[in-house]
Amino acid sequence: MSKYIVGVDLGGTNIKSAIVSEEKKIIVKTSVPTPTQEGPKAIMDAMANVVHELMNKEGITTQDILAVGIGAPGPMNWQTGIVYSPPNLPGWHNVPLADEMQKRLDVPCYIENDANAACFGEYWLGAGQGCDCIAVLTLGTGVGGGIVVFKKLLRGIDGTAGELGHLKVQRDGRLCGCGSKGCLEAYASVTGMVRTAQEEIEKGKKTILTEMCNNNIHAITGKMIFQAVEKGDALAKEVFNETAVWLGLGIASIVNMLNPERVILCGGMIAAGDILFNPVRETVMNNAFEVPAKRCEIVPAGLGEDSGVIGCAGCALTRYYDEHK
Repeated sequence: MSKYIVGVDLGGTNIKSAIVSEEKKIIVKTSVPTPTQEGPKAIMDAMANVVHELMNKEGITTQDILAVGIGAPGPMNWQTGIVYSPPNLPGWHNVPLADEMQKRLDVPCYIENDANAACFGEYWLGAGQGCDCIAVLTLGTGVGGGIVVFKKLLRGIDGTAGELGHLKVQRDGRLCGCGSKGCLEAYASVTGMVRTAQEEIEKGKKTILTEMCNNNIHAITGKMIFQAVEKGDALAKEVFNETAVWLGLGIASIVNMLNPERVILCGGMIAAGDILFNPVRETVMNNAFEVPAKRCEIVPAGLGEDSGVIGCAGCALTRYYDEHK
């Protein structure tokens, strides 16, 4: 009889959960709001409740579950299961997430950095299937990253490997949310793209974005910029292209460093399609070594917004197998 693995992706806005069979078939999935302001206990209770609801819906018992994988924002220790102080989860400080969830669910629980989980999801069931070496970039408020090298998730000695959004692309550049300056995230994220638009408007550039935000440039969003691009706005096109070039420069360094078969892009920005991917690919070809640049495919995620939750299940299954060889 087939066994199952549960994935739980803990985000600042939503808790996503999915049950996946040992044969990699997605059985059921759901998403519920995260009670962010209620603290760790309430959030962990909500995570356990959503898992129990899915199990009850499918008639699955704890005896049928091999393990539960939980993706959470860092910093964390993936080996001890402790989450330190994630910036988008107020009140969390040294929370033993794996142990607490194991008490609630009565099955082995493992935690992973959420971007690493998304990377493994794409490797396991998404656009990275069939590859030995991939890198994944999640493009949102920030730029997350993950790396699979020769079929193994690269975590690093302290569990902090794969922070691709914090590659340095500009000396003494923009201040990043991490406290450093000149990180890829400060230019290639949605936040970075909005900041580029604001800076250009402050220089006096004309754009329909000023109308869309009612002359409050601090209200500009990534969605507005994309809508302006679709309407043919010259500044919005310039801003979007500039963001893609910064992203391409970061990927060029990744290509030179890792020689991956594929670089996979996740997140809402990839809905722009060729408007994003064409300048990214061109920039990589112009700035990376020729052989690895020609080999490397730069492609959109295959699992859409489910990369993280599916990756959580895949990571849990891998770690369970490693412990029960």
